[in-house]
Amino acid sequence: MKKKILILSSDPYGINYEIIKKSISFFEKKNNKNEYLFIGDKKDILTSLPNNKKKKINILNVSKDNNSTKKYLKNCFDKAFNLLKNNKANGIINLPLNKKNLPGNFPGVTEYISHAFNVSNKETMLLFADSFSVCPNTTHIPLSQASKKLTKKNIIKNAININKFYKKIIGIKKPKLSIMGFNPHNGADFKKKLEEQIIISPTLKILKKKKINITGPIPPDSAFNQININKINCLIGNYHDQVLPTFKYINKFKAINITLGLPFLRISPDHGPAENIKGKNLANPESFLFALHFFEKYSKKI
Repeated sequence: MKKKILILSSDPYGINYEIIKKSISFFEKKNNKNEYLFIGDKKDILTSLPNNKKKKINILNVSKDNNSTKKYLKNCFDKAFNLLKNNKANGIINLPLNKKNLPGNFPGVTEYISHAFNVSNKETMLLFADSFSVCPNTTHIPLSQASKKLTKKNIIKNAININKFYKKIIGIKKPKLSIMGFNPHNGADFKKKLEEQIIISPTLKILKKKKINITGPIPPDSAFNQININKINCLIGNYHDQVLPTFKYINKFKAINITLGLPFLRISPDHGPAENIKGKNLANPESFLFALHFFEKYSKKI
């Protein structure tokens, strides 16, 4: 029996409909391992497709009507959550959305979905590519708060979630994780003890006792150079932009954002809604296709 993967068309004012149009050949395949169900305004989605492609996808209609974008997106997410909670779907891809339109008062989709499934603070944000992945220990917060929010509990939770993901889904028996230091040169230029000595190093001892294969802290300025040398599967950083910019520079659109710690896998393309290029035929569908192929490749594991 095929698994069912939900696809939220999400933000109607970005490049999502163009991405769907450019990816339509994927849904024409007869040998896909999963069944895919779009959730969104059926009229809007179909309007973006050529007439001979309109019957290639299945859509659960959520009418945009005169609703605000925030209300429309909430209705879409509610439909998806209901299917997932009732075991009528096995995973979800949400196309990009502008976070100002995210229902509720959440800093990102990761936190919003985790709250909906009662696993707040148990989730992990993983940016995944075939060659390696990265994870920020703190996510969508001002940089000035990163040190206060970096805790042993957070590091342990993320390392365990990542280790479980690589073993259960990817099939690596002993994944290799490594964590970056927080300060320049791991704080070696400063006399007082910093995050490396107070939080990171003691936490690594705990994780190693739990049989997690993790090294560090490694100096942030050379951390990405260590990935190939030491065959690191996941590089863990301590704040959002310690790892994401370099990861995105290396992998471009051949990467995805995965939320771990949920009862299912949630994936989104690793880019935003790009309202500024809507209608210009410049949208790159590679990250969306990467998400689809990920669910195909690991269909038996989800």
